Amino acid sequence: MIVEGEKKFIQKLAKGLDELKNKNLLRRLKDFRPIEGMRAEYEGKQIINFSSNDYLGLSQHPLVKEKAQQAIQEYGASCSASRLISGNNPLFSPFEKALAQWKGKEKALIFPTGYSAAIGTIPALVGKSDLILMDKHCHASLWDGARLSQATIRVFGHNDVQNLKQILDRYTASYEKILIISESIFSMDGDVAPLAEMIELKERYEGLLLLDDAHAEGIVGEEGNGLASCLQVMDKVDVFMGTFSKALGSQGGYIASSALLIDWVINKGRSFIFSTALSPSSIAAACSALHIIKSESGTELRKKLKDNVAYFLEESPNSRLFFSPLIPILIGEEAKAIQVSQELEKIGIYLPPIRYPTVPKGTARLRISLTALHSTEQIDYLKGALKKCLE
Repeated sequence: MIVEGEKKFIQKLAKGLDELKNKNLLRRLKDFRPIEGMRAEYEGKQIINFSSNDYLGLSQHPLVKEKAQQAIQEYGASCSASRLISGNNPLFSPFEKALAQWKGKEKALIFPTGYSAAIGTIPALVGKSDLILMDKHCHASLWDGARLSQATIRVFGHNDVQNLKQILDRYTASYEKILIISESIFSMDGDVAPLAEMIELKERYEGLLLLDDAHAEGIVGEEGNGLASCLQVMDKVDVFMGTFSKALGSQGGYIASSALLIDWVINKGRSFIFSTALSPSSIAAACSALHIIKSESGTELRKKLKDNVAYFLEESPNSRLFFSPLIPILIGEEAKAIQVSQELEKIGIYLPPIRYPTVPKGTARLRISLTALHSTEQIDYLKGALKKCLE
């Protein structure tokens, strides 16, 4: 029997869901089953998936799957405790050393997810007497970590170095520590941060720079080790944050930094301290994927991905130093984005609408995620379908 208080609560939830539906912002879960390459089964029909973050296709790589299976056989399906209790599986230490070397840092620390890396690390580094400066388009996990820290947050315009400098000029003297936060390749726009200029400012104002490299890792850099590697400024970035759930084809997150900073987060990062450790299969899969990324096979996969991006954009593969597999198609209104997405789905293309609060109101879009597994025929099909649906 539902008592009066519960009834009112449920009515408010129902009203809230109706409001989301009326604003074209209601979301629901649907079954999605990968088949082969970038084909999948969705809502009872086969589609081509253009929404995956598996940029190099490594989640399907035979060696990655084999290593994950071996880890389950040897260590079981779960670490069954936090890493500070009994969950620090023997797979962690060698993989963290490999990550640290890959990012040019002394030490790395693995979290269960990229989200938990953000909400654990940022509050561990700064607090009430400190200042955070964030790019307007930073990922939700970075925003949530910043808010949890209780530090003062100031927002600078997207990739606007001049605005960042103005805020630093105005506020730096009033706070103990300064933390600048940005993504390297932005998840919803696919554009690249002005990293060299940001480093110059963080050094001038004696701050720290935390760079979320999630959508650059595996993709850019000689060994796929990110934007800072391309610019030869890895030693200038204080904290790298990344994830295994994109180009590394697995699950989990990490930070890489100085040994002292990592030891501090081990002791102060609440999402690290109070979470069950990442599963052995996820660690083994990500570690295997990293080996592939650093190998000749990884170089070939990056070239294929770069060629696919250039083919879609109808430009030379060597036309720019940096590239992103993320290509936004700005629609504007949420209802229109849903309509176009549904039209594409009818003809076998999966490209879900990206809406508020993932992106600002009025900037709903389709976000194309190209991978090394997409064929030129599939890309041609997408280009033709978009042209028809957006006319």
